[in-house]
Amino acid sequence: MTIYYNSVTQENAKLYYSFETKEDVKISEVGGKARSLIRMTQGGFNVPGGSVLTVKFFEEWLEQITELMTFQSNANNPKAFKEMAVELKEYATALEYSQEQKEVIDEILKDLGMDDRYAVRSSSPEEDLSGASFAGGYETFLGATKDTIYECIKKAFISCMDERVFHYKHQNGFDTSILRIAVIIQKQINSSSSGVGFSLNPLNNCYDEAVINANTGLGESVVSGLVTPDEFIVDKYREEIIEKTLGSKEQAIILSEQEGTKIIAGSQEMYSIDDQKAIRITKLINDIEDYYGFPVDIEWAFSGNELYILQSRPITTYIPLPKEMLTEPGEPKLLYLDGSLTKQGITTPISVMGCDCIDKTQRVMFKNMVGKADVTNAKSGMACTLGGRMYANLSIMIKFQGKEKVIKGARFSDIGSAELIRALDISEYIPKKMPDAMKGTIWGAIKNNIGTVKYIMKAAKDPAQYKAWYQTYEDDFENYLEDIMNKEMKLSDAPTLIFNEFLVLLNKMMAMTFAAEIARNRIEKILKKNFQDHEEKMHLLQRSLPNNITIDMGLMMYDISQFDQVKNLEYHEFEKMLDNHQLEQTLEKKWNEYIKLYGSRTTNELDIATTRPYEDARSIFEQIKRMSFIDQKDSPYEIYNKAKELREKTYVEILEQLGARDRKKLKKHYRNLVALGGKREELKYWYIRSIDAVRQVVMRKSKQLLYEGKINKSEDIFWLKLHEVDEAFHMSKEDVAAIIDEKKPYYRLLAQVNEFPKLIDSRGKILRLPQVEPKEGELVGQPISPGVVVGRVKVLKTPDEKPLLPGEIMVTRATDPGWTPLFINASAILLEVGGLLQHGALVAREYGKPCIAGIDHVMDILKDGQLVEIDGGRGLIKILED
Repeated sequence: MTIYYNSVTQENAKLYYSFETKEDVKISEVGGKARSLIRMTQGGFNVPGGSVLTVKFFEEWLEQITELMTFQSNANNPKAFKEMAVELKEYATALEYSQEQKEVIDEILKDLGMDDRYAVRSSSPEEDLSGASFAGGYETFLGATKDTIYECIKKAFISCMDERVFHYKHQNGFDTSILRIAVIIQKQINSSSSGVGFSLNPLNNCYDEAVINANTGLGESVVSGLVTPDEFIVDKYREEIIEKTLGSKEQAIILSEQEGTKIIAGSQEMYSIDDQKAIRITKLINDIEDYYGFPVDIEWAFSGNELYILQSRPITTYIPLPKEMLTEPGEPKLLYLDGSLTKQGITTPISVMGCDCIDKTQRVMFKNMVGKADVTNAKSGMACTLGGRMYANLSIMIKFQGKEKVIKGARFSDIGSAELIRALDISEYIPKKMPDAMKGTIWGAIKNNIGTVKYIMKAAKDPAQYKAWYQTYEDDFENYLEDIMNKEMKLSDAPTLIFNEFLVLLNKMMAMTFAAEIARNRIEKILKKNFQDHEEKMHLLQRSLPNNITIDMGLMMYDISQFDQVKNLEYHEFEKMLDNHQLEQTLEKKWNEYIKLYGSRTTNELDIATTRPYEDARSIFEQIKRMSFIDQKDSPYEIYNKAKELREKTYVEILEQLGARDRKKLKKHYRNLVALGGKREELKYWYIRSIDAVRQVVMRKSKQLLYEGKINKSEDIFWLKLHEVDEAFHMSKEDVAAIIDEKKPYYRLLAQVNEFPKLIDSRGKILRLPQVEPKEGELVGQPISPGVVVGRVKVLKTPDEKPLLPGEIMVTRATDPGWTPLFINASAILLEVGGLLQHGALVAREYGKPCIAGIDHVMDILKDGQLVEIDGGRGLIKILED
C-alpha cells in the first residue's frame, strides 16, 4: 500500500494509516477512535479492516474554514454556536476534493475491495479520551458504497462543526477555536446482531459485572437509542449470566441495496443473541479491558457466528477505588461507608496531601485511643483515607461492634446511611474472624482511656468548675499552635508533633462530651418512662445549648453583617479599606477577631489544600454580606433565643409532670447537658485549627520549593504526600513533576464523579435501597443515572419543538446526538425507551443529570409544567402536582 506525505507544515505527516500499521500512531494525527481500532488490530482482535484519513488529510479544508471571519469572531462564544455552525457547514459543503485526496481514498478502497460496503466514522483527537467520550457527537455513515463514499466522508468531516460538538467542547474545557477531525473508512459488517457492552456495570459500578445491550441488525439502533434493547448482566469471572431482560426492540437497522441502511420491524418475541453469544462477548470485553488496563465500553457485532469488535473507549464515568481497598475477584468482599460524605458532607475529592494528612492524624489518634495505629488499614482496620475519600470499613466495624451499634452510631451523622445499613442484607460482607490488626484493641482502649474516666466524673460533678479548669489547656494549645507554625521541621513530622499535643487537649475535651452524652442518655430514659412524645421532648431539650462554637461563629457573622460598610461595599473596596485602616473602628476590631477565631473554618475544611478565609476572605465576606438582608425577625439571634425559650419552657413543663425522684435526677442531668452539651463542637474546631497549623507549615515549604524551581506554582505541593515534600528538596524538578503527573489520571477519574455513593464494596459495587413498587402518583422505570431533583416537566417530540428552559425535566421517547445541547439546560431526563448504554444514558451520566428510561407512555402520562420529583438512582418518579 502506498503511503502519501505532505510536508507543507509538518515533515512526513501522513495522510492516512491502515489499521494494520505497525507504528504507534498519535491521537493528534488520527483521533481516539481510530487509534483504538489500530491498537486493537495490533493486539490481534477481530477488527474489520480499514484505514483512517488523518487530520493532515483535511488540513487545507480546515485552514480555509478557520480563516473565515464567522469562525474567528464566534469560536469561543456559546451564544453564537448555532448560527456559526450553520454558516460553517454551508461553506464546507461546497469544498472540493483535491487530486491527492481522491488518490488516497481510491487507494484505500482498492485495498478494502471496490465492491464492498463501507462504514464511515469520524475520529476526533479529543474524542474517546479518558476524560471525554463526546457521546456520539460526531457522525457515522453505514453501508456506504464507492459511489457514496466521497459524500459520506465530507459529511463526517463537516460534523466537527456541529453546534452540539461546539457546546460539548465548551462544557468540557476544550478550545472551541481549534478544529481537528480524522475520518475512518472501514469494511461494513453485515451484522445479524450487534450492540454495545460495558466492562463494568454502569448502574451499580460493579467491576465484576459486564453489561451487554443487543438488537438484531446493525448496532446503530442500540447506540442511538432508537429501541429498548435486550440486556444481559454477566458475571465476568464466573462467566455466568446474572440477569437478562427482553427488550421491546420495536425496530432494527439493516443494510439496504439502495440507501445504505433501512429501518425494519424488530424481533420482539425472542432475544437477539443467545446465552452462549453473551458469554463470548463478555470474554471479548474482558480481553480488551485486560489489554488496555482500564474499564472500557465496546461496540460489537456478530456476522453469522463470527464476532467482531467495532469500537472501544475508556469508560469516563465510574467511581474508581484505590488498589489498597480492592479485593481480588472471588475473594470475600469488604463493605465501605464513605465517611467524607456521610460525616463531613464532602462531595468533592480530597487532595493527595489532604488524604495523607488525615491518614497521619488518624494514626496518631488511634494509637492514643486503642494503642494501635494500624487500625486505619484499608482492608484489616476500621478506617482509611485513600483515593480522595475517607472510608469506614463497615465489615470490620460490624464484626467488632455488632450491626446495631454501628447503626446507632451512624444515625448521629447520617440517618439515611443508618437506614440503608439496616435495610440491606450485608451478611456476605462480614468476615468470619477478626483481623490481626484489630486484636487487642478493646484492651488497648481500656488501658489508654482509663484516665479519662476521672475527668468525666469531674465534669459531671461540677461542670462550671471543670470548664474553667479546662480553659487553661485550651489557651496553652492555642499558644502552642502559634509557636510551632514558625519552627523549622520536616513536613512529615508536623502532623505527629501537632496532633500529639492536640491529644492532650482532646482527653480533657472529650470528658465534657462524654459527660454530656451520659446526661442526655439519662434524660432520654426518664422521658421515655414518663411521656409518649418523649422523642419530641428530648429534641426540644437539646436546642440552643450555650458554648456551641459553631453557633457562636454564625452569630458573629451576623453581627458583622449589620455594619453599613459591609452592606454597601464590594469586597475589593472592603479589603482596601481594611488594609488602610479606613473601616469603622468597631467593625475592623470585630472582623479581625472573627478572622483570628474562625479564619481557618471554611467548606471542605478537612482538606489541607483548601484555601482559608484568612488567606482569601472573598467568599466569607460575600456570605456575611448576604446575611445583611435577613429580616430582623428571622435573624440568628431571634432563632436562637426562641429555641432557648422553648427549651426552658419545655424543661419547666416536664418538671411539673414528674415525680419527686425523677424530678431530682432530671435537674442534675439537665444542668450537665446545658453546661456541657454545646462543647461537643469544639472537637471539630480544634481539629481544623490543628490541620490549619500543618497547612501553614506546608505553605512555607511550598514557597521554598517554588523559589528553588522544584514546582511551577505553589498549589502543586498538594499533589505530593507529606514525606514526598521532604524528599522533593533533594530531587530534580523533572522527578518531582513525574511524581505529580503519576497521580493526576486517578484524580481526573474522580473529577468525573457527580455523586459519591454512601456504600460501596471492595469490587466497586454501589449498594442502594432496592427499587420500590410505585404507589399512586408514582412511576417507576429503569435507573440510568443517579441523583434527586424536583422540577417542571417539558415533553418534547423533537429537539427543536419548543424551548427547554434551565431546570426543566426533559421528557421524550429517546435521544440521539442531535439532542445533546438540550442536556445542558435539563435538570433530569426521562425516556420512554433506551438502555444503560445508549446515547441519552451516556450523556446524562457524563453531565451528571438524573436519568430514568423504559417508562411506557411517559410522554402521554406527564404534561408540560407538571411538578415532579426524580430519583435517578432508584428509577422513581413522584408526581407532586397534577
